[in-house]
Amino acid sequence: MPERRGRTLRLLLLMPLLVFAIQPGLASGQKSKPVENGEEAPVIAVRLYNLAEAPAKETVQARNEARRIFMQAGIGVRWLICALSLQKAQKNTACEEPSGPHDLDLVISTASITRPGIATDASLGFAFPLARQSQAVVLLERATKLAASSGVPAGIILGHSMAHEIGHLLMQSMEHSRAGIMRSRWGKDELHHAERGTLLFTPEQTIAMRNRLLKE
Repeated sequence: MPERRGRTLRLLLLMPLLVFAIQPGLASGQKSKPVENGEEAPVIAVRLYNLAEAPAKETVQARNEARRIFMQAGIGVRWLICALSLQKAQKNTACEEPSGPHDLDLVISTASITRPGIATDASLGFAFPLARQSQAVVLLERATKLAASSGVPAGIILGHSMAHEIGHLLMQSMEHSRAGIMRSRWGKDELHHAERGTLLFTPEQTIAMRNRLLKE
């Protein structure tokens, strides 16, 4: 069985274990690309698994939001939308490319199909930055619930959650900050900034992520 089909099959068979079922590897493509100031911007490739079957409108908006946030940090993002069945995998070859050092796995899931005890009651997602496999999860129903109570579109909240969890992976840290997108909890102020497009990584976080990527 080809590597990608094997990965898809394992994902489906081990879905209740979610985090531990995702296999490592994202096609990284080119490692970096030129930017206006003559420096190189590292590019990450994110293999996306939509286990929660989030609507296309929200997922497209979420990907665009996360890409914009990382562009502000001088990091490019290439999204790979992965099939969730062997039948679909025959037509969707986006995730067949070999893995690279800048590759991450991101899952759109729900709390009900994640392993019990991993997601806290208030979290919008979680990540395992110190694990051998670079994996992160965002929880669709919690982003939707927060959107309903705050008036901020679900796609915007989901995209910022994606960027937050990917940030943990890139910084290889579970730590949170007092300000910006890496705060542990988002209140009205953070959601207001998210809607305005100003909830971002701090300069220190930007430097840490870029330095790590450029060294690999």
